[in-house]
Amino acid sequence: MIDFSLPDTQPAPVMLVRSWPNQAWLQRWLLPNTILILSEQALLDVVERPELVEQLPVTPYALHAELKLLDIEELPATIIQLGAARWVEMTLEATSYIVWDETSDV
Repeated sequence: MIDFSLPDTQPAPVMLVRSWPNQAWLQRWLLPNTILILSEQALLDVVERPELVEQLPVTPYALHAELKLLDIEELPATIIQLGAARWVEMTLEATSYIVWDETSDV
């Protein structure tokens, strides 16, 4: 795992999704500068079906600690792993931080 600071950028919204988002949700909520963190079932889905990442207009992130909790050993190369320190920084710098339990209803 590499835990790094991103270059100075404009504050952006952070969205953590627990279930895989459908196309309607992606079009409505995912702006080009959004930081998307995959969690729980969304993370398990993309490990099982790596081609799902191609649906996303942004590069997704995953929390390193959650990978350990879910016993995920291999992650698609297009997903960036976040350490705890960088996740806290992103949270504090975010214009908004939203946790989505269910994205299919939106």
